[in-house]
Amino acid sequence: MGLAAMATTERGMAATVRVLGRGELGRFTGGDRSEVARFESELAGFLGTPHALAVNSGTSALVAALVGAGVGPGDEVLVPAYTWVSTAAAALAVGAVPVLVEVDASLTMDPADLKDRITPRSRAVLPVHMLNHVADMDAIMEVAAAHDLVVIEDACQAVGVMYRGRAAGSIGHAGVFSFNQHKNIRSGEGGALVTRDPKLFERASMSAATSAPDSPVPTRT
Repeated sequence: MGLAAMATTERGMAATVRVLGRGELGRFTGGDRSEVARFESELAGFLGTPHALAVNSGTSALVAALVGAGVGPGDEVLVPAYTWVSTAAAALAVGAVPVLVEVDASLTMDPADLKDRITPRSRAVLPVHMLNHVADMDAIMEVAAAHDLVVIEDACQAVGVMYRGRAAGSIGHAGVFSFNQHKNIRSGEGGALVTRDPKLFERASMSAATSAPDSPVPTRT
């Protein structure tokens, strides 16, 4: 084990002991003093977004972001053909239909093919930044704006990566991150959502707080 890995492990152990020592294991019991609130504040500051929501996984962050954006049954969500299954599964989880978009040489969503996949039922675009390679967000945002589509960045594999002076995940209407053992920041499991849209954040927060395996599919409002 390298020194960096050892230091990360030691810091993680220290944080765990600190939480256990306080005896506040619930998300809402510690208030602004909780480790979760501290993490959300620091993540939002780092990315330059006013809102951050910590959840249990990147998949949950995707679902919460879609709910927050008002995506639901009957909607189409444009996703890249090369991605982890969670990108498309999140659309299915809210009752929407994932539509595959070709990728370019960077293995990220091809903006040219994105234009051809848009239909009257299209509601959101989920570009994925694969293996720290950020999608062509300027072109994707331009296409989305022309068709009034919500852009949710799947930045699960690009934590801390910059794109033309902006942090990956902070460019679209919302961005999501994963912190499982294979990601840039690792906590075993974990995820987060960030956004500048207070309404999207409020809806996403309510979704994350009330979701359960037997919860009904959210409806669009």
